[in-house]
Amino acid sequence: MGKQSTRENKNIYQLCREEQGLTREKASEQMTGVSASRIEKIEYELQEPTPYDVVQMADCYKKPELCNYYCSHKCSIGDRYVPEVEVSELPNIILETIASLNEINPLTGRLIQIARDGRITDDEIHDFAFISNKLDEISLAIDSLNLWVDKTASENNINIRLFHEEKEKLKK
Repeated sequence: MGKQSTRENKNIYQLCREEQGLTREKASEQMTGVSASRIEKIEYELQEPTPYDVVQMADCYKKPELCNYYCSHKCSIGDRYVPEVEVSELPNIILETIASLNEINPLTGRLIQIARDGRITDDEIHDFAFISNKLDEISLAIDSLNLWVDKTASENNINIRLFHEEKEKLKK
């Protein structure tokens, strides 16, 4: 194994690579089209990674959360529309999801009242904003669950392709 970096202020990409015990050269060998020098430039923040680079690193380092990090921090569109998802344990994710669903359930009647005329009036804004925030919490819990699935699959060699195929079958 190569020499371990003693540099302080390592970025997320370097920390994830080192956590896997990979040198830049070994990581590069496991990626398609990402050289060791490119990895170094990304880690020293001399170049921004491309989405392609991030996907390659996420797969190689078994860190799907790198994709969410990139989208929520480095992409101007993602910065606006993609919330940062924290990696959590399954029981916490499920409890958060159930709590959020329980909070939104009694509000569905009010949401129907607001949406009935196809407009949101000034007197409905407060309730609509509150309901929208609760829906955002549910969305974040779902994103967290999906990230947990991807992370668990990569760490435990779960057949993620089969999982996604089964989900697609259920949509039909």
